[in-house]
Amino acid sequence: MTPLDNIPFLTSSVTLLDIIDDLSGYLRCQKQMGLTRVPLSPRSLEILAAWGRPVVPRKPFRHAGPASANVVLVDGAGTFFMGEPGALLKKILAAMKLAEDKVCVCNAPDAEQVFAFLQSVQPVVVIALGDAAARTVTGIQKPVAAIRGKFFDIRGFSVMPTFHPSQLLKDPGLKRPVWEDMQQVMQIHGIVS
Repeated sequence: MTPLDNIPFLTSSVTLLDIIDDLSGYLRCQKQMGLTRVPLSPRSLEILAAWGRPVVPRKPFRHAGPASANVVLVDGAGTFFMGEPGALLKKILAAMKLAEDKVCVCNAPDAEQVFAFLQSVQPVVVIALGDAAARTVTGIQKPVAAIRGKFFDIRGFSVMPTFHPSQLLKDPGLKRPVWEDMQQVMQIHGIVS
């Protein structure tokens, strides 16, 4: 008989409380035997440190468009080309003479996911649309209004933060600054022939 033979298999009827009760019983027995220190693995210590904290589910990373795109749009709102903001974004791209199928768009759940994607695509330029995308990509915790209008070299990528199309719908006065940002993208990076 091996030590594992004494361990019952978990069934669907076993609950977390059952497991905690069993663990508590084991620890009480260890204490009665005079063993007050139980070595724990680093992973176990992480689990205990996080015990009781609310778990924030990680937002899924999504993208659309060709993996060889020169331009990657990081959409802080995650609307991509949908609804009124999407229609406006399509107009901006058309004015830049960029076909929708030549541009890749992704959401901005967290920096590591975005930069792993950027490493795979290797775009010429990254356009961060809106406050959330700008914060995720640049790491600068200021609103787009404070940092737009210039390129940032972030992890080897040229990043232009600008307003999200949904902001332009609420405040049409922001269209001019966005167009100025897009002209810089076109001129400096030679995206358009």
